[in-house]
Amino acid sequence: MTDKQKVYKIINILIIILTIITIFLLRFLILFKTSHPTGLDGYYYALQAKSFALTGKLENPDYEAGYYICGIFALIFKNAILGCKIWAALSSTLISVSIFILVKTISRNNKAAFFALVLSVLSPSLTVFEINYINNQTGLMFFFFYAACFFTLVFNFKNLSKKQRILIIILCPVLFILSCMSHLVSTAYCFIFTIIILAQKLSAKKQLVLVCTGIAAFILLFISQIGRFKSVFSLTPVLPVFSNYFRTKLGFSVCLEMTLYFILSYALSIILLIKTRKFNLLLLLPLILFFPFWKLDSLDMGYRMLLNAVPCGICFTIIMLSKSFPQITKIKPLFFSIFCIVLIPLFFLTSKIYNPKKDPPYEYYKQIVQNVHLPKDSLLIAHLGLNHCYTYYMGLKDCLNYYCDYEVPGNEVWRLAYGVNADYLKQFFGEYSDEELDKLIVQIDHNYVLIKEDLWLRYLSYEDDEIVEALQNWYNPHEYRPSFIRKK
Repeated sequence: MTDKQKVYKIINILIIILTIITIFLLRFLILFKTSHPTGLDGYYYALQAKSFALTGKLENPDYEAGYYICGIFALIFKNAILGCKIWAALSSTLISVSIFILVKTISRNNKAAFFALVLSVLSPSLTVFEINYINNQTGLMFFFFYAACFFTLVFNFKNLSKKQRILIIILCPVLFILSCMSHLVSTAYCFIFTIIILAQKLSAKKQLVLVCTGIAAFILLFISQIGRFKSVFSLTPVLPVFSNYFRTKLGFSVCLEMTLYFILSYALSIILLIKTRKFNLLLLLPLILFFPFWKLDSLDMGYRMLLNAVPCGICFTIIMLSKSFPQITKIKPLFFSIFCIVLIPLFFLTSKIYNPKKDPPYEYYKQIVQNVHLPKDSLLIAHLGLNHCYTYYMGLKDCLNYYCDYEVPGNEVWRLAYGVNADYLKQFFGEYSDEELDKLIVQIDHNYVLIKEDLWLRYLSYEDDEIVEALQNWYNPHEYRPSFIRKK
């Protein structure tokens, strides 16, 4: 290696280190637009982390690794909200690092890998993950590291030293298990990637047979679960950018990014197929990642699958580009470094993706729950978001966003009812004295009333049907927990 090459190598390493530090600081600062947890499930993550830090177990038993890691950071920093934000920022940063390693491992091209890293930092979708989906993000991070290790194990094992071989052999199963323990999507990605990579050792005919078998299995699964799946598929609009609902709910930048990687993934697969004239299972990845017939009029399965597809699409697109158009990566190192440095200021644009006003009104919820004083072994029923906020701030007291389906000592079951007035409710219970009613029915503020659950149910049985129907909404839980949640 010449002195000039050494200088370029040092410059590239410094740029990578600077980029990683910048990514973490950027991701971390985004989350401090609010003093509360971020996203729709923010306080659920914080509650799980606080419970693990204080008691060594989750408030709501679960296997997903993200909760436990958030709990470890909560224990270290003595603050559950801070612990969740640190892990959200760190795992988001590590996704970019893992994308860099995966692309470098498969393409064997540093420039392609670094450009993939830059694209991951600029990604609005990855910002959405950090804000809302810590477990999903954790799973993707472990998956990308696993994919890099497994690819090395299958295709480059002979070139490794003895220590590297031992490390890879240990890392592959560990990362696979961690991926599966983090989220269902990362579990599916691990199995699909493993099968596709192992299938590379097969002939094209055998790969084709494998594809046909997979399609047949999918059709049988679809037919057997048609009642469950029919609500998530649609023939249009195909591309996210054409969905009015997506553009309104997600913003144009997220929809545009999904659409770009959608189109690029299919286009590059077709180009490589034409160039090589060889069938390869890898070329089916766009069909798996960017399935064209998701229903895009709700934030349901189609939304989550396309969101997960974006970071995978970054890897796939850059790898396909490096294989189909290798001349692109032959740009001089100095010019490439300058180009990447120029892009770094664009990283800060992703902070605009997060608007705390779109989160639940956590500050208001905090004020509400701090005015609720119940016995230690009581159970409060309150709507989603408010229930987690109550348990978080009130010493891990139980709170449920469903009807109570188990016995509570002393029948200490209460409810935060929304949209009613305490003085009006008291009129229905003339058998109690005013002093007793003042303890059983308490006006918290203009929206919420604290009331004993048995009195609430009695009131509903007395009230007019139209009013009851109006009150049985999202703000007033009125259903029992689904059986799959109870079993869990």
